[in-house]
Amino acid sequence: MARIDRLRLDGAAFPVTSTIQTRFSDVDMQGHINNAAAAVILQEARVGLNRTAGFSEIREGLRPVVAALSIEYAGEMHHHAPVEVSTGVLAIGRSSVLVGQLARQDGRATLYGETVLVMTNADGPAEIPASLRAAYEAVLIRPRAAAAPAPA
Repeated sequence: MARIDRLRLDGAAFPVTSTIQTRFSDVDMQGHINNAAAAVILQEARVGLNRTAGFSEIREGLRPVVAALSIEYAGEMHHHAPVEVSTGVLAIGRSSVLVGQLARQDGRATLYGETVLVMTNADGPAEIPASLRAAYEAVLIRPRAAAAPAPA
């Protein structure tokens, strides 16, 4: 399995940021947020991305299905402190989108995630229509603009 390009996500300008509150039920026996709960945190933030992209208004008989999910754990997360998840689209294919995510808690990177969402209809995978493609293009992850050089 290919590793997530952390530098790409660390240096990105994300179109959507969500704050997800941790729950006591997310805590495991080691006292940190459980790995399975981390996947739910990223899922909650992807809902925010679809809402921002207007997916619920553009649906056109489609529904996104998770085809692949990759999570890299960069640091422990703990209960009480919320998790800030930055989310955006990395790539758009014929029938799928690749979503990139970076989660931080207390300013520290804790999770890196990539999810492949395949658009489906009653017949299976379906081509992304132009209106939905435009909506996802509006929430593409962009490289951060380089800082202007200091005046001489």
